[in-house]
Amino acid sequence: MNGVAPEYRTCPLTGRQVVVAPERAARPMTLDHAAPHSRQSRDVDGRPECPFCEGMEHDTPGEIAAVRAPGSLPNGPGWTLRVVPNKFPAVRPTLEPGGGLRSPGFGVHELILETGRHTSNPTEQTPAEFTAVLASYRDRLNALHATPGVESVTVFKNVGAESGASLAHSHSQVVGLPFVPGELSTELFFAADYHALAGAAVLLDRLAIDRAEGRLIAETPHFAAVTAFAPRFAYEFVVMPKAAQAYFPEVTRFDELGALMQRVLAALDAVLHKPAYNWFLHTAPASAPAPGFVWHFEVLPRTSRFAGFEWATGCYIVTRTPEAAAAELRGALPP
Repeated sequence: MNGVAPEYRTCPLTGRQVVVAPERAARPMTLDHAAPHSRQSRDVDGRPECPFCEGMEHDTPGEIAAVRAPGSLPNGPGWTLRVVPNKFPAVRPTLEPGGGLRSPGFGVHELILETGRHTSNPTEQTPAEFTAVLASYRDRLNALHATPGVESVTVFKNVGAESGASLAHSHSQVVGLPFVPGELSTELFFAADYHALAGAAVLLDRLAIDRAEGRLIAETPHFAAVTAFAPRFAYEFVVMPKAAQAYFPEVTRFDELGALMQRVLAALDAVLHKPAYNWFLHTAPASAPAPGFVWHFEVLPRTSRFAGFEWATGCYIVTRTPEAAAAELRGALPP
């Protein structure tokens, strides 16, 4: 057979295994909707009563925090960012924390409404709006980590219906849990193990290798974006600091970080014609040391759907090498 030979890769952060198999991209897809929806699932809907727009504050629970114009009143117009409790939460702060195989669903579930304008695309936010979103991540992490019973906090964003988003208006979600979930726990373990052996952070050591092997997409003096070495989705990438920071609220240069993220997201939109995607932030819990761990964003474009092999094995198949994906994204970066 011709083409690039498949290869196995193992994620140095989690031990997750993937198969990089570019030939799979040529397989026939004749079923309706066999390919993931992309652009059409990200178009802003024309819903005039969007509950996340400025002027519709009565449709959400009362705000917890906001960025507002001077003189504007809480829970009314005049804001550029609001934080509100999720009206349909996955977990509830009114329940008592428990343990064992079955326990009450204690936790905190919040929404960050990123702009009062009805837009679904983070690259259409102004630099000030995007910077404010990242600063709100810091503030909510600090607030929820100080909440009794909360052990870890997850920040994530769904863009497009294929990613699981139910409303187009740009927003992020914050969930405080009474435990450290499995994926983050695994990363903390691998980071500590590598630190004990090498005296360094695995992500920072890998950054030099990513540069040498062509996975670096873009960087600034303090941050870098690289395609994942062992991705779950083609074009998956990571945004990280270039210093040993375990806890995201240690960041001070949100404008620089935001500019980098918006550039790479714009390149992703250009290359994949506005795909649906998820991003999430992995940061160390505030209550315990995290040797060797480095906070990072993971951005997962929905370029494929998991099928029987992935569900049966926990091993993922991708059809674009991370090195080729990085080259495409570099070529599409806005000036």
